[in-house]
Amino acid sequence: MSNKSLFKVVSKVVSAVSLIVLFGCSGPSSEERYSAPAMIRIAQKARKTGNPEAAISFYNRAIQLDSDSSDAYLGLAEIYIDTNLLDAALEYIKKAENIGCPISRSAYLRAKIALLSGDTKKAEELFLKSGSVDATNALGAIYDEREEHKKAQAMYKKVISMDPNYIDAYNNMGLSLLLCEKYREAIFYLENACSLPEANVTYRSNLALAYGMAGNVAKAREVYAQDFEGDELEEKVAYIEDLIASKQHRPSK
Repeated sequence: MSNKSLFKVVSKVVSAVSLIVLFGCSGPSSEERYSAPAMIRIAQKARKTGNPEAAISFYNRAIQLDSDSSDAYLGLAEIYIDTNLLDAALEYIKKAENIGCPISRSAYLRAKIALLSGDTKKAEELFLKSGSVDATNALGAIYDEREEHKKAQAMYKKVISMDPNYIDAYNNMGLSLLLCEKYREAIFYLENACSLPEANVTYRSNLALAYGMAGNVAKAREVYAQDFEGDELEEKVAYIEDLIASKQHRPSK
C-alpha cells in the first residue's frame, strides 16, 4: 500500500473515532453530526490534542459542507500559523475576510504572522486593531519584551476584566511582576492562575519560582512537589536557592 493510500485509510479511521468521541452513541441527529459547525468542533479538538493533519481534514470537510464558513478558513489559518507555514495562513485569512469574517479574529491572526515574521511594530498595530482578549494579552507580552512592564500589566488587568478565567493573563501578570521584583503581588496572580482547572506544571513552576524569589523556599518546595519528586525535586529547589543567593550578593542599586 502506498503512503498516500495509507494516509487516506488512517484519515478515515481518525474521522470515525473523532465522531464517536465527540457525539458518543447517542446525541445530535445525523444531520447535525455532519454539519459544518460539527466538523469545525472536531477540527478544534484535533488541533488542541496535537493532531494538525486531522484538524486540516475536518476543516476542509467543513468548507465542503459550507463554502461560506469563515470559521473553517480561519481555523486552517491557525493551523498553518502553528506549523509556521505563514504564506498559506495568509491565503486562508484572505479567504475568510472575503466572505466577511470578524475583523477582531483576522487582525489577531495577521498580528501573529507579523510577530513570527519579526515585525513587532506591525504586530502591535494589528493586535490593537483586533481588540480581542487574546490580542490584548499578546500586547502585554510585547510590552514586557520591551521592558515596559507597567504598560504590560495594564494589558493583563484589562484581559482579566474581559475574561476572569483567562489563565494566561494571570500567569503573564505574575511573571511581569516578578520582573519588577514585586513578589507578593506576583504570588497573588500566579496563585489565581494555579487555581483554574487548566493549570499545569508550567503554571505551578512559575508559582514555585515566585515563592522562592520571595524567600519562601519551603513553600516553593511544596508547590514543586505537586509535579516533581526525588532528585528532580531537589534540583528544582537547589536552583531556587542559587537564585536567592545570587540576588543577595547582587550589588545594590
